Formats: sequence, C-alpha cells, structure tokens
Amino acid sequence: MMKKAIRFAIDVCLISWAVAAVARFGFGLDPKGNPAMFTVFAMAYMFFPLLTALVLQAIDKEKFNHTGLVNFKVSWPWVVAWLLPVVMTLVCIPVNSWLPGVELKYNSEQLISQYHVPEEQQDLVREQLGKFPPVLLIISTIFSGMLAGITVNALVAFGEEYGWRNYLVGALREVKFWKAALFIGFVWGIWHAPLILMGHNYPNVPRWGVLLMVVFCILLGVIELYMVLKSKSMIPAAILHGTINGVGGMVVYYIIGGNDFINGMTGLAGFVVMAVTILCIWTYDKHIAKEHLCDMTLGEALER
Repeated sequence: MMKKAIRFAIDVCLISWAVAAVARFGFGLDPKGNPAMFTVFAMAYMFFPLLTALVLQAIDKEKFNHTGLVNFKVSWPWVVAWLLPVVMTLVCIPVNSWLPGVELKYNSEQLISQYHVPEEQQDLVREQLGKFPPVLLIISTIFSGMLAGITVNALVAFGEEYGWRNYLVGALREVKFWKAALFIGFVWGIWHAPLILMGHNYPNVPRWGVLLMVVFCILLGVIELYMVLKSKSMIPAAILHGTINGVGGMVVYYIIGGNDFINGMTGLAGFVVMAVTILCIWTYDKHIAKEHLCDMTLGEALER
C-alpha cells in the first residue's frame, strides 16, 4: 500500500510542478505583477490532487468513493473543524506579539500589502481603515472567513483534500497514525513548492519558505487527519483547510515587526499554536475519549 501512496506523491508533484513551470516561465505568471491572475492560478492548482487521484483510480479501476471518506454525514468534528481555525488564529496574535522584535499593534500597512491594494488607491484605503475600529475588522474577518470556510473555500480545498485526506488515507490504511501524518504532511508541503518559490506565503524568503511550508503542512495535517478519522469523513479536513485560509491572514493585521519566519499561522507563532493544539488532541484522544486513534493504523481507526 505504501507503494501506492508513493506513486501518487510522485505523480501529483511532477504534474503540478510541470504546469506551474509552464505558467511561470511560459506565460510569465507573477504574483507581484498580476496578483489577480496568480490567485486564479493558485485556486486552479488546488485541484491537481483531485485530478491526479481520479486518474489513478481510473487506471486501478477503483470507484470514486472507494475509501468511504467522501461522507457528508454531519457530526461534531465538522463543527470543531470550522471553529478551531478561528481559535488558533486568535491565540496566534498574542503569541506572535511575544516573539522578539514584534509589537502587538493594529497595522493597516500589512492589510494593504496582503491584499495587494494598487498604489493609487492606498491613501484612500488608509483613510477608510482609520475610521474602522480594529475590533470590527476582527469580527468582520472572522465572519467572512468562516462563511467562506464552509462554502467557496471548502469547495476549493476539497480539490486538495480529496488527494491528501482521502486517496492517501486509503493508500496508507496499514500505516500508523503518526507516520501517515508525517508522510501526508510532507507531500502536501513540498507540493506547494512552485507557489512558494513564486512568492506565495513567504514573499521575502521564498527558498526558506518551502521548508517552512512543509512544517506548516505537517502540523496542520496532524490536526486534519485526526478530524478525518474521528468523523470517518474527509469533509472536516476541507472545512478546516478552507476556514484557516479564510481567517489565518488576520494575524498580521495586529502585529508590527517580525518577518516571514515568525509571523502568522505560517510562521513560528502559528507552529507553536498548532503544536499545542496537537498536544491537546493527543491528550483528549488518550486520556479523555480513550479511543487511542493516534496509536492505531489508519485502517484500524476507520474500522473502530
């Protein structure tokens, strides 16, 4: 079964990287020069794990939902997957401010930079943001991010999660939880390499950003994998993924200083928050629920 997982990992990376290379060097894709086009491409890029999995399933004559994880039966892990990104992001703000060289303060310049506001509109945006109470910005970001997290963001994230938390989970049924989470998270992270090298998420340190993204994906992947096993559905992973994409960026609205290595959910601050979250999940699984999903193979956890 591990061979099947490795085959998928190699295929999805080579196919995705080849398309990204053509877009970058053949068509001049540039997040700074044309951020709107880059956003469209990044969204399309998220569907390559789904397409790769479907092709391999067709080759192997497997049914669309042979894992049973495309399951829309709502359970409490769905709600946790929707709320947890908000909690982690809000906790990440003070954690980020405790790191060296960082100050907790509303920073409209970060907001302008993150959303690539055209230079001719920046003064107007600064003026409008000056009239906007920071707490309302948090509230509006949370609500809009959560709404996107269960709608358009979840739909786009489904394109990735069908590969990571559906196809690979099925291919790794005989593998223990922690080893499977490490493998899936590493593949998920390295798959992002072309986008990161083009300046996505870590614009100031794109090469180091590839490594940072791998760490981010491994940590977040542990959380998502537990939600999948707990609910016997990949949908909570898509919801969690979509919601953290919707709300995670607000950390940088409220800090000044720092850098790509430490700021936000994709930096050291976020890594600390996710590591603590994983510790809480492990404690809950072992000592409260006493299900010991983290000690099982993926197949055993799904069949419990």
